[in-house]
Amino acid sequence: MNVGVLVGVSSAAVVEFLETAAIAYAIARAGYHREAYWGTISGLAIVGLGSALFGKGLQLVPLQLLQIVIGLSLLWFGWGWVKKSTRRQIQHKRAGWIIDPLKSEHIVLENKSAGFSKLNFFLMTKSAALEALEVAIVVVTLGLASHAWKEAIVGTFLSLILTIALVYLLHGYLVKIPEVLIKLAAGILLMAFGSFWLGEGMGIAWPDLTLLLLVFVYGLLCFLFIRWKTVA
Repeated sequence: MNVGVLVGVSSAAVVEFLETAAIAYAIARAGYHREAYWGTISGLAIVGLGSALFGKGLQLVPLQLLQIVIGLSLLWFGWGWVKKSTRRQIQHKRAGWIIDPLKSEHIVLENKSAGFSKLNFFLMTKSAALEALEVAIVVVTLGLASHAWKEAIVGTFLSLILTIALVYLLHGYLVKIPEVLIKLAAGILLMAFGSFWLGEGMGIAWPDLTLLLLVFVYGLLCFLFIRWKTVA
């Protein structure tokens, strides 16, 4: 089993699923339970189906070229998460979706109506699809580069099940989840995987445990940077 892929996908997916859950919870509390429920399912289903079709097509691309593209994509993706998370950690800020999920996503709900609100359903579907798209990018790229599709898919479903359980059992305490640190850890993992597969695509024969070393180095650099900025 490729534990690295399983952990990388799980940590990345759980943050995005929690963000989707926070938006759905806010819309449901505003009185649109059906719109929140079906919008979430629709958004996840659309992206899931598209990813399955898109991922199969990418398998026809030559492996070396694929590794370079995937490596660069994961580096860019992971760096964005690391940069945002380190800034929030230094400033002692929470993610916007924890504080006010609707405001952070610029969602303005339709006024209360007697029937099913198509606009609010569309808003929930769009939000769920956008968050799921980030998960899909991670799953497809990690699955393609490592051929560990089982671990990538299992990690996604584990994260989805964990999110549903957390929302159902502990929805009143979700605000205490260290979402910034989770996203920072996921970003570090993505950068490590990106560096590794970029090197593989460029013909570098990495020694054993290189991936763990990259995770350690990136993690140490982030810790030192946060520590330096916090003390300064």
